[in-house]
Amino acid sequence: MNSTIEKILKKPVTDHVVITCEKFETHSIRFSNNSVNRENLCKLAEEVRVEVGYDGRTGSFSTNDLSEDSIKHAVEKAYEAAKLLPKDSEYMPPVTEAEAAKIKNFKPAFGKMSEGRKYGILRDAFRELKKAGLNSAGSLSTTPLTFEVYNNNGVHISHSNCVSSLTLTAMTENSSFRESHISKDFADYDGEVFISNIIKHAQLSRNPAPLEPVKFTVVLGPSAVEELLLMFLWYNMDAKAIDEGRSAFSKRAGKRIATEAIHIYSKPDHATASLSPFCPNDGMPFIGFDMIKNGKLARAWYSRFYAAKKGVPATGRFPANIIFKGTNKPVDKLISNVGNGLYVNSFWYIRLVDLMDGIFTGMTRDGLFRIKDGKLTGSVNNFRFNQSVFDMLRDTTEIGKEKALFSMACASIPPITVKDFNFTSKTEF
Repeated sequence: MNSTIEKILKKPVTDHVVITCEKFETHSIRFSNNSVNRENLCKLAEEVRVEVGYDGRTGSFSTNDLSEDSIKHAVEKAYEAAKLLPKDSEYMPPVTEAEAAKIKNFKPAFGKMSEGRKYGILRDAFRELKKAGLNSAGSLSTTPLTFEVYNNNGVHISHSNCVSSLTLTAMTENSSFRESHISKDFADYDGEVFISNIIKHAQLSRNPAPLEPVKFTVVLGPSAVEELLLMFLWYNMDAKAIDEGRSAFSKRAGKRIATEAIHIYSKPDHATASLSPFCPNDGMPFIGFDMIKNGKLARAWYSRFYAAKKGVPATGRFPANIIFKGTNKPVDKLISNVGNGLYVNSFWYIRLVDLMDGIFTGMTRDGLFRIKDGKLTGSVNNFRFNQSVFDMLRDTTEIGKEKALFSMACASIPPITVKDFNFTSKTEF
């Protein structure tokens, strides 16, 4: 395929032809009732996406047929689309060789997980869950992936990585607790610790006690922090939207938005939360930069277009990853410092309530526990919340140890303690 693309780019149809290739090879095992129910699931996704620019217009076309004729056809269709579309006010030419030379193309180390290793992990988990009288459901997957970007400026860059994950929900008769392990190849997986932690919390979650919703001091687990924080950043961090008054940050320039202990940044080659050193769509180099630091917005997210307009380095419309700087404190230490509050394992169904004030709603799920005198004493009914993320960031009193996560983006997120988290109603869901 490389020779085909290089052949096409020797005689490009215009001065703007970008061809990107993505290959994902996901191997997954799904399970329920403490047994595998779907196995040897292999999804090989190979796609070529062509972008052609013409007179300030950009057309695109994708295909999963990697033959020479199909890729040529994709180029023709993208060119046709470009001629028909209106001019793009944010048009940008392809990445240059000089820009691509700034890419720090790290080479993450990862091995291949054998089938024996995968099934051994699940066998051990099912054995311990059954002994504890718990049921389970979830999946274990490995996804080696490769990104490649070519263009008519002579750019040809590629990067390979891998994301492996185990997500397991342990269930009692009337409650559940979910946990996940994300890494390159499970070289850092400690099954005994992982499963014993799930069993301990799942058993404690039995028979949730009734509790009325009020403002509580909470310890938010890494998943809960990630789910709410990434949604907030996705809605609000675009630099152009901020300048045009369409973001919650628009009216907070220079104002304190978080406690000074919070440091949120991006680092493309982060040890545990890295995916790619460049944008897979166009080859733009991802850079490391601070987002929130010293209590204030340090830097917004800049597309190539808006960065060029403002004369600053581009970060991408979504950065390489999201890192919330943690400490060496385990989550149990945070819990031990709370006299009366709640431990929230995760949220779900998060939705925007008020864009300009950064208020979101959602529900607790798969683990909501009462904290009394620094200890988890049992579970309570689930709640709906209505919470300003600005208040959450300002009212954070303690930060724990980072954990690798992957949902909207690669991330490394710690648990945090937050005072006066606003729960509004009970929910059965």
